[in-house]
Amino acid sequence: MDQTQYEKLSLINGRIHTPSGTAANITFEHGRIVSIDDEMSSLDGKIIDLHGRTVLPGFCNTAANFLSWSENQERLNLSSVHSVKEFTEALTTYSHATPKPLRGWYIACNLPDDVIISRDDIDNVIPELPCAITDAKNNHVVLNTPAMNEFNMPQDNVELDEFAGHLPALSEEDIIYLVKTYSPKINALGITEIWSDFYDDAKRFWDIFFTDAYHLLSFRLRCDFGFDDVNTLNEFLSTGLRTGDGKPFCRFGGIIVGGNLDQQDQKNMINSAHLSGCQIISDNNKYCINAIERVIKRFRKNSRHLIRGFNGSMLDRMKMLNLGGIYINGSDDEFMHEAFQNGLVISAGSGENLMPPLRGISQLVSHGLSVAEALSIYTWSASWNGSCESRRGELALGNDADIVILEQDPFLVRPEEIAGIDVTMTFCAGYVVYDSGVI
Repeated sequence: MDQTQYEKLSLINGRIHTPSGTAANITFEHGRIVSIDDEMSSLDGKIIDLHGRTVLPGFCNTAANFLSWSENQERLNLSSVHSVKEFTEALTTYSHATPKPLRGWYIACNLPDDVIISRDDIDNVIPELPCAITDAKNNHVVLNTPAMNEFNMPQDNVELDEFAGHLPALSEEDIIYLVKTYSPKINALGITEIWSDFYDDAKRFWDIFFTDAYHLLSFRLRCDFGFDDVNTLNEFLSTGLRTGDGKPFCRFGGIIVGGNLDQQDQKNMINSAHLSGCQIISDNNKYCINAIERVIKRFRKNSRHLIRGFNGSMLDRMKMLNLGGIYINGSDDEFMHEAFQNGLVISAGSGENLMPPLRGISQLVSHGLSVAEALSIYTWSASWNGSCESRRGELALGNDADIVILEQDPFLVRPEEIAGIDVTMTFCAGYVVYDSGVI
């Protein structure tokens, strides 16, 4: 990370939201908060006058796929084309601007249903490298001749799942490019931590992020891993990795247990992860929750296991088992009040879409949550779910200086205006990782 980190920095004349109330000044040194509301005369080092701007803890997204999101930004969006001619023009411009596509493939998406293209239409623009065009409903993919040859397929129209299963993995060079290019865009949203899902080739991804890509990260990346079977999980755990292992900007998180696995695999993976001291992130699946309940009752370890995409019928069991929840933006809104009333700790995630946190907060407030409750989902609750509440999630003495400065205070505007609040600056571990330039 080559962003600026001042040895000592004070933010003054702001609305700084701390656990004990609103402060005017905050100082951090070597990446940690060292004072709050000190006398102005005692402040030294670099000073930034906020002129009344608002300071909050940095935002955390606890269910995102950073690589998928960033790769999608590289793909050509065809939603605005209306004819084969417009398609050809858009694909030509895209291929000229991208001489070396990710994975070695040109991929375009969201082709409208009323625009019918063929393999020849793609070959006329991209005759040498493989190219795939997906429809607006993400059902089918049209391939050019090099793509058909690479997949050894006789037809140019395939199902999306079949195409995705054949697509080559991202190379280390691809991953480093995506981290370097899209980390700043994450910070511009006020995000200082992301929990990202990795389902294939877990050890390889971990090694890349832990070594060559590490110095490019400008947010804290927590790697959560999913496996097809318990043997693959145990092989990964045999490397000695456990929840929390890593460096400050890259750590091993939890084990994802999906509802797509058969019941015995779910049970075996939950047992193995729990007994290894790993956090479990389970899909909203009654068999997974049953397995978690059994292993907790039999082997009482203090693991903060999480349920992703929970619903109202699960709240009582989650409370009984001390399980946290991950709310996926745009779903489960109706259960959030009940979750808070039950004392559950809920954090927020957004999958591949990576919804801006302020937009997610605005939606939650519009559904009746208080601003404080909605903010906690992206700050303290996320830290608690990740067992980092003693270091992050609040602006308190000794905590990490993961901080976002906003142009307006979410507590002082109408709910529908929260989504439009601009991020002024973002600090991660005291580093300036985003600066809009307005101060």
